[in-house]
Amino acid sequence: MDKWWWKVRFTVRGILFPLICIQFVRTLIIPNPLDVFILFALFLIYLGFLLNIY
Repeated sequence: MDKWWWKVRFTVRGILFPLICIQFVRTLIIPNPLDVFILFALFLIYLGFLLNIY
């Protein structure tokens, strides 16, 4: 991968977890299919970071 990605990916991973938490609370308060899909997509992206796929 590019060198810039190796520097930026830890920042993206650090920002992604609070976004997942905010989206989870939003989905609990006002659930709609789009919110559930966004939460699922964010979770899959974060899971990819945890498993070192990215």
